[in-house]
Amino acid sequence: MGFLVENECRTFPMVDPEYTLIQAIAADDQAAFECLVKRYQNPLGNFVYRYVGDRSTAEDITQEVFMRVYRSASSFVPKARVSSWLFKIALNLSLNEIKRRQRQRRDETAIHDEQEHGAESASSPAAPRRDLELEVMSALDKLSGNQRAALLLRVNEGLSYREIGETLGLSVPSVEALIFRARQQLRGSVRRK
Repeated sequence: MGFLVENECRTFPMVDPEYTLIQAIAADDQAAFECLVKRYQNPLGNFVYRYVGDRSTAEDITQEVFMRVYRSASSFVPKARVSSWLFKIALNLSLNEIKRRQRQRRDETAIHDEQEHGAESASSPAAPRRDLELEVMSALDKLSGNQRAALLLRVNEGLSYREIGETLGLSVPSVEALIFRARQQLRGSVRRK
């Protein structure tokens, strides 16, 4: 009886335990779908909110993620973890929302909403905290899409570099570099108080 060489183990892929949930959803198991929603609603919602900066939009996008999962569960091929697949869908929908907003901003000429919001927040007792939050959100907006996604997936969702790589379609060293550069940019953008 011989020992397996490490490289030989790679031919036996580990199956994500959550893949059984996707299989059950594909078989129209409502309880499995509810379980998936309960498990990922908050993490996905938080990720999308941090990415797009609007709670209502984040809720809509998160709901759309689950609708897409429900519709495409039967065609899911386990190339990566289920969580990576979910965050990839959320990222793509968030990117689409950002692009839609950018097109809308180019078409608009008035910026009075930002000025009115600034005047309101300055008179609030929670103004310094809100100002810092707005500053961080603004700094996040200035990061490239992949930098922002990688940083949010790491910091807010606690995904490993490997899982982030699966989600973004990048190698682990590329993810490490993205996160490093994102953190450097944020440090330079957000003023210290």
